[in-house]
Amino acid sequence: MDRFLGLCRPGFEGDLAAELTVALAEEGVGGYARTQAGEGVVEWVAYGVSGRELLTLRGAPSLQNLVFCRQLAVTGPCLENLDPTDRASGLAGGAPWPVADVLVETPPGPAFAGLERLSKRLAGPVRGALERAGRLAGPRDQKLRLHITLTSGTAAWVGYAPVSLSLEEPGGVRRLRRLAGAPSRSGVKLQEAFLAFLTPTERHLTFAGRPRAVDLGAAPGGWTFVLRSLGAEVFAVDHGALAPELADDPLVIHVRADAFTYEPPVPVDWLCCDVVDKPARVVETLARWLRRRWAARAIFNLKLPMKQRHAAVVDARARFFRTLGPRAEEYTFSVKQLYHDREEVTCYAAPRSAAGPAGARHG
Repeated sequence: MDRFLGLCRPGFEGDLAAELTVALAEEGVGGYARTQAGEGVVEWVAYGVSGRELLTLRGAPSLQNLVFCRQLAVTGPCLENLDPTDRASGLAGGAPWPVADVLVETPPGPAFAGLERLSKRLAGPVRGALERAGRLAGPRDQKLRLHITLTSGTAAWVGYAPVSLSLEEPGGVRRLRRLAGAPSRSGVKLQEAFLAFLTPTERHLTFAGRPRAVDLGAAPGGWTFVLRSLGAEVFAVDHGALAPELADDPLVIHVRADAFTYEPPVPVDWLCCDVVDKPARVVETLARWLRRRWAARAIFNLKLPMKQRHAAVVDARARFFRTLGPRAEEYTFSVKQLYHDREEVTCYAAPRSAAGPAGARHG
């Protein structure tokens, strides 16, 4: 066990490799990344660090908060030449440490699409093999999850991640359905953001008692629809038209105004924004709202440039806190490329005292 294996959106391998290199350098670890464009997987080999040490590093903030990473496990070299008649025994044999859970997954690249059915069939037999070997532990709290990442019918990486720091969905992918009646698919991005950044308790508390929300660039209303489904009263800001069911909703106030110059009549609990514009302009606008106390917290998307996407995220983070000025210490700022994002990332800004651990658990 001498490396990290990270899964990401296909095409973002270089961005994840850059993130891992920077994060591990902060922890004093050197190494190198192996990537193949379009496969959605990064193998980052560390120099002179044991698997146990890498597992400890997995809990460091710099590694918890990777933007482009869906799953991150500590692994060894890829196991090859597995026996097709008894893959489970070979995979269990490559897992020397006890685990509380087993997850069999595949990289998200199109070259691995045919392995999904096999991955679903293998989890049970691997659990059985581990149980017979006495390496299937009890309660999941503070335990390890075994991550088996198939690359073919006879090859796989076998790795580990703390249960608290990995997603139980294969590949770290939350596939969500569009809410019935929603006017666009964009709402699934906001649905996933609430799952990624807030704990169930936080979601309940922040939407109790009909909170006020502003949706900048709302039309036709995908994000407004999600906010209304959670019980919020929404100021939907857009010169464009809203879907009829939202336009007729008495708890949706359609404000025909520009998203970047609008000022709310009262402070609101939530500020949301999914507009196509330069990341710098979006992040500075949202940070000004928080600095002026017009909103308590914010979720927004940033459309990334085709090149230097990791650098754009680094700039956005620095720009956010710079724009907050004297209030910078009061807020946390989490960024994640979610499954339902494309050439973009989702950001969550919250008061430091209210920010929960869900964002850290996501990747």
